[in-house]
Amino acid sequence: MQSSSLFLSSDRAAALETWRSPETDVVSLHLAVDAAGSYPTALGRLLREAREADPRVKALPKDVERIAAYVRGQFSPAGRHGLCVISCVKRGMFEAFALPETFKTSLTVSDRASLRPLAALTPRYRRFLALLADDKRARFVEIYLGESAEVETLDGDVLGAGLPALAARAAALAAARRTERFVLGASEARLAALAAALPAALQDSLILEPLLGPERPIEAVTERVRHNEKEALRVRESVLVRRFLDEKAAGGAVAGLEAVAAALHQGCVKRILVREGWAKMGRCCSSCRRLSLDHRSCPWCFRATRPVLDVVAELVDRALDAGIEVAPVSSEPDFDAIGRIGAELAAPAAQPRTVPESRALRARFALKDGRSSPLRPRRPA
Repeated sequence: MQSSSLFLSSDRAAALETWRSPETDVVSLHLAVDAAGSYPTALGRLLREAREADPRVKALPKDVERIAAYVRGQFSPAGRHGLCVISCVKRGMFEAFALPETFKTSLTVSDRASLRPLAALTPRYRRFLALLADDKRARFVEIYLGESAEVETLDGDVLGAGLPALAARAAALAAARRTERFVLGASEARLAALAAALPAALQDSLILEPLLGPERPIEAVTERVRHNEKEALRVRESVLVRRFLDEKAAGGAVAGLEAVAAALHQGCVKRILVREGWAKMGRCCSSCRRLSLDHRSCPWCFRATRPVLDVVAELVDRALDAGIEVAPVSSEPDFDAIGRIGAELAAPAAQPRTVPESRALRARFALKDGRSSPLRPRRPA
């Protein structure tokens, strides 16, 4: 199972989900791609750390080298925010596909492909099949996760005597490729007749595009569909933010990194909203693994904490591991004003204990010979 395209077809996705290796020899890379082009450096650091920390990675040098060679020599980052690469040299499997959003950079070894980003993107991104037609030609193009692929082209009198056959072919392709939205591109004079010929199942998910035709390059078709998808995502994002603010006012949601991290650790989060592209340094408890912003002592177990380069990415990664929906927010001033991150709660969240300050400790413990004693608490009067 190998493909050179970054487009993830429904068949490829289904094959990756069901494929299993009899051994733990499948290496999966999730790579955050930045506009500055620093992702190869981040990959090199990740590979070094993974070799030192995980003996399974060290035991699969061919897979690691193949992934690194692909990222540095074949991958084109233009307009992309993430990349997923899966390699199993022993079984002849190598797959790579692009991601429209940034996920935490990670390298894992298992008996199957790690497809966690797909599970996170599925609620927000739809698979499109576009039919672009004029009097002499019809093209089918599939678009998913910001990538596209030519499906097939039909020549002849497709909008005349061949119209019923074209409609039947459109229905067959839409079902076979598991598309959720159908885009119809033709001149305004032809759109009505072409739409009326389509089966009812396609008409329910129909998007009319008079600006698109079979002569348009695939890049223009992809960009137009992506534009419409982004507008739909912005509407959904606005609705989610309004609902979150209402829930917060009613006590059913929390805002701020510390509060969201605490609620996530307690398992009472049903959805997280986070500002797109937001990153922040923080800390993680070495004992209970709770996340915080700047506590050198854990607010929950009082153990020492270690620094985390991007605590927001770590929190999102844990939420995805738990199967919680994470919705990025691109531009909402009201949301930014309350901390850039929030969580809708399935149950009330407990608050961490307050870490006692030195003044509180001095007041709590008795004095011995004029000096503070941490061993002898003050006796009640």
